[in-house]
Amino acid sequence: MTATLTVTAGVLDHLVRAAAATASDIDAGRLPATTHLRAVVASGLLDAEIDAALAGRAASDVGVSAEVLAALAGECVPTAFALWAHRVVTDYLARGVRTPATDAALARLRRADAVGATGMAQALKALAGIGELGIDATPAADGGFVLTGFVSWISNLVADAVVVLPARLPDGRGIVVWLPLATPGLVTRPVTGLLALDATASGTLRLDGVHVPADQVLSTDLAGFVRAVKPTFLVLQTSFAAGLVRRSWSAAEDALDRGENAVFGADAAALGAEVADFLARWRAAASDLAAVPIRDLLRLRLDAARLATRVTRLEATLAGGRAYQAASAANRRFREAAFLPVQSPSEGHLLWELSSLA
Repeated sequence: MTATLTVTAGVLDHLVRAAAATASDIDAGRLPATTHLRAVVASGLLDAEIDAALAGRAASDVGVSAEVLAALAGECVPTAFALWAHRVVTDYLARGVRTPATDAALARLRRADAVGATGMAQALKALAGIGELGIDATPAADGGFVLTGFVSWISNLVADAVVVLPARLPDGRGIVVWLPLATPGLVTRPVTGLLALDATASGTLRLDGVHVPADQVLSTDLAGFVRAVKPTFLVLQTSFAAGLVRRSWSAAEDALDRGENAVFGADAAALGAEVADFLARWRAAASDLAAVPIRDLLRLRLDAARLATRVTRLEATLAGGRAYQAASAANRRFREAAFLPVQSPSEGHLLWELSSLA
């Protein structure tokens, strides 16, 4: 991962500085979480991995995408989160059935003329034995499908969004489709007042007799599609948690020698060892996904959420009263970390799935 990024370090540093400069405005909802998406996409940092998917090769090395997400998350988690959703939707279209319509939508995503919004969390839950897909699909006369149902949480619900969703056929089989958010019958309802993530354009999505043409069907084998995309989904999701952990730990280390903070030294040293171990496992997984069992990726994602909560709490403790000012970086990171245990797959989902694989 490090060697690959050496050539593009200057580009990434510029993107990170830009994210840092707007972090407060994005945190306050004055700017959208997609503010920097076009610049990141234009940098070309994500292209090689998508090219591999288009060529039909397994995306075993997603190290560049992982580090880009982590670096951005170190300054602004909503920015990294919005980019993660866009990045995985791009991956879905690159891996799906190739049609002229899908190729055109993928090209728009790769130019950031459209924004990716993933509704695939419900598929991960259903296939793990937790809940239902929530969307029913009925075959249409033209070879497409008519979809009816509900998505309880989806982000990047902006005007030019391309949404990827799973659905269940009458015979129980699952499919994966994409559609523009402007498709007739799609109804969004914003969810506001979110802790640290109010800028992510999140909400619910209702489908009322939505027609999906045959050339917008990515797969008629939902289980197989999820197996193929799940490693990338998990490790890139872990990446913005890794960036938050890394940045918060650095701030905590800097504060250890201030006044009475020295009394936290032994506990901080133990936590620092956990951080180092976690970051090493994350880098190894991102660089060679094919070598990592799915159980280990689930555990890595669970560890990321738990570790982010502990590290940001330590940072806030060491920062003292400053951390209780809502506009402070320590406070923002503490609030950003609170999202990770509830983001799908949630802590409960991860524990359930890990227990089923035991």
